[in-house]
Amino acid sequence: MFRFIRKMITWFILLLAVAAFGYFVVLPRVLPVKYKEQVEKYADLYDVEESLIYAVIFCESRFDPNAHSRADAKGLMQVTTETGWWVASRVETLDAETLDLKDPETSIAIGTWYLQWLEEKFQEVQPTVLAAYNAGHGKVSQWLADKQYSEDGYHLEEIPFAETKGYVKKVELVQKLYELCYGM
Repeated sequence: MFRFIRKMITWFILLLAVAAFGYFVVLPRVLPVKYKEQVEKYADLYDVEESLIYAVIFCESRFDPNAHSRADAKGLMQVTTETGWWVASRVETLDAETLDLKDPETSIAIGTWYLQWLEEKFQEVQPTVLAAYNAGHGKVSQWLADKQYSEDGYHLEEIPFAETKGYVKKVELVQKLYELCYGM
């Protein structure tokens, strides 16, 4: 009986060591929490969930501030120059003339403000907000006006772009992982 208990304790300690290794070594590499100061700052300032900001950064750039897309989106949150200028014209602390979308602080500020603006525009219907972040708010407004894609004008029953549909699912999944793993 004593050998069995000792063996169970050994297995339990081994399991704890593996779990600790996973949590403290593997998880931060697989699901990073970088730019924490900036994410917290703009999440508070614009009332956007930190987990959503991290999920968008993860899906858009994998935390690479120098990321650049085919659509000419740049930085952590993959903001286009046009959107960056538009946001900068509405936010007093940003200057459209000196805008550097590859600067993490600027990218997170603009991307988070834009998420907050989309949440207001689309009445916090998250799949619609994420579709607009990916495909553009004008395109999503067109889809919402089309009974083929939206019965009520708020919720998209169908997203006609496969890339956008996949993007929405991916960001929502990654956001849930951030919430689960980091208690956000």
